[in-house]
Parts: sequence; C-alpha cells; structure tokens
Amino acid sequence: MNLNEFIEKNDIAIVAIANLQEKSFDIIKRDLELESYDLFEQLVIHGSVENLMENIEGQILPRIWTQENTRCIVCRPDQNQIVALFYDSSLNVKDEYYHAKELETLLKQLQEQ
Repeated sequence: MNLNEFIEKNDIAIVAIANLQEKSFDIIKRDLELESYDLFEQLVIHGSVENLMENIEGQILPRIWTQENTRCIVCRPDQNQIVALFYDSSLNVKDEYYHAKELETLLKQLQEQ
C-alpha cells in the first residue's frame, strides 16, 4: 500500500506532512469535504511546524483533536516528520482512539517500505 491508497482507503480528506528538517508542510488534499476546516486552518494554515511540534511535545501519540465531527489525528511515524490526518467521523471517543492507533500503525508501516 502506498500513501495515496492509504488516504483513499481510510477516507482521509487532508494529510499534512510536517518535514521537521525543512520546517515545512506538504499537503495532500482529496476531493472530500470536511464538516469543519477549523483544525486544519489552526494547525497548518495559520500554524507552523514549530508550533505543531510544541503542541505534541510530551504528549502520548497519536494525538486526537476534534471539531464537531471533524477529526485531526497527529502522529509521528519517524523522527523526521509529523503527520496530521483530517477526516470526518462519528465514532465515540474509545473507538476513535483505537482507529487513530490503527492509522498510526499503518503510517509507520508505510514509512518502513
């Protein structure tokens, strides 16, 4: 599985990959609408790689932020990048956590390929 297949299979609307060395975001946006773009705008558009790093420092990953039914899962598949996945979901908190862990595991497997 490649990144595009991962995004499509898991109904991810936006992926923001923070390159920690270059301090820049690579953004992949699918033709899916999100219920809310607030998280994406706050964390990526109006944010920075440095701020994202500060927000997750010392946190257990994956980190989950929600805005209405829109989710942002932040994980660190390797030491050089942080990945933020934006999608809509109506899962409860417990199921969302397990889903986030599964997405994180899949991302790490993609990095190993």
